[in-house]
Amino acid sequence: MSKNTKLIHLIEQEKLLYLEVEQLRYSLYLHDESILFQFLSAFYFAFNDILVFFSRKSKIKTPILEEKRHAIQILLRKKNNYLVLQRSPYAWIIFVAKKISRLVSFRAKISESKFELKESPAEKSFVIYGSTDCNDLQSRSAQIARRLAERHTVIYIEGIFDEGRKGGCRIVEQSDRFIALRLTTYKSLHLNYQKPSQKEITLLKQSLKCAHSFTRSLVNPLIYIHHPFWSCIVPFRKKSFYFDRTTNVAHSNNTAGHIIKAGKKLLKNALIVTAPHSQLLRNKKDVVIQNGVDWEFFKDSSRMIQTCDVGLCWIKKPVIGYMGTLDEQIDEVLLGSIATTFPTASIVLVGNTDYRPVIEVAEKFPNIFPVGRQPYKKLPLFLQSFDLLISPFKLNYNAKIEHPEFPLYLASGKPALHTSEVCKWQKQPYKQFVYYPKTHADWMIAITEALKEKKRSKKKFLRIALAKKKKWKVKL
Repeated sequence: MSKNTKLIHLIEQEKLLYLEVEQLRYSLYLHDESILFQFLSAFYFAFNDILVFFSRKSKIKTPILEEKRHAIQILLRKKNNYLVLQRSPYAWIIFVAKKISRLVSFRAKISESKFELKESPAEKSFVIYGSTDCNDLQSRSAQIARRLAERHTVIYIEGIFDEGRKGGCRIVEQSDRFIALRLTTYKSLHLNYQKPSQKEITLLKQSLKCAHSFTRSLVNPLIYIHHPFWSCIVPFRKKSFYFDRTTNVAHSNNTAGHIIKAGKKLLKNALIVTAPHSQLLRNKKDVVIQNGVDWEFFKDSSRMIQTCDVGLCWIKKPVIGYMGTLDEQIDEVLLGSIATTFPTASIVLVGNTDYRPVIEVAEKFPNIFPVGRQPYKKLPLFLQSFDLLISPFKLNYNAKIEHPEFPLYLASGKPALHTSEVCKWQKQPYKQFVYYPKTHADWMIAITEALKEKKRSKKKFLRIALAKKKKWKVKL
């Protein structure tokens, strides 16, 4: 049924209901000329004026179909009230008593209705405790939140904080089905490495209370946790939440001990666990949500451009690129070996550079260029300027590391090299067109071979075709 057909049907239904309600009004002497109706109307309008004066109305524009449905619901409520009044004369007393009780408790009602996200019966509600800010689209938590908001109602609590002395929260982004909130604490915290003090925990709990005015309007929301940090702030009940098990915490040697313990506890007590690969799940009830790519945004990243377009005019070709987090999973010794073996090549590292060993290697070799974290809009340009892409992870047989930027590598169509053992569970489907060197010597041979690959080779088009299939698909 088209939107126009639905709208016509709703308009007709509204007209019929309106006629029924008017007939009932006249039968109960509630027409405009009746003194009884005038008295009740004066009371009703005064009550509504008081509510409007103390409340804050939402500025969200609702679609015309939703407006019509809402109007029909109001008419149905009126019809039911009039039918009750028609059956019993004593119903007037109950009706007025209800209005008075609503007037007495209007403060509680106002506090709950500062902002209401409208939900249809088919929709779910999610309160997502994220790992980064909502605009960090390289982040898995931000991508999943935005995909869920296409069909469901989502309140996203960011993994970064405002600095302040009083507890509070502010709206960072707001739309029909999506609100992003940022909490206040004494100082900005790194979720993986910094354990908050008792004073900071108390302030964060106060800030979360401010966020409850938004979450209260949701009906039975599903709690979805993307970082173990939140377990020290919110006491999550057993089997009452979803937990996203990513590998960026599990593999980290420098991660604070309380985060690792909290992650294990959440994994044990979660109702459903989501993960980028089936190897990270617990049982059949858990859900795989693969890391994906915004194909419409990255579809042109296979074209070649000059390095000047990303502000790197002085570097030499070929350009070997890495995109992702630069932390203890990066093999800094391997980076140094590549820089030594290929002195005429340039190695560009796109991502946070707060890991000291990587910084030291970059300072030692003049052909390694750490450019730091880049805006999401600039990532396709960097991919276009690279000749080949690498994921130089350490050999860690116990870790199950999934490189979140791997789908972006495929979208570029460029030759890609990944550490063999680390990515072995994702190796089989991509073995034909992704290089998986084991030792450092194998890496040098694979890079030489990859640089010889033709720009319009069959492998390039296979990578791009696979990237089209690896779009974000979130079904919960």
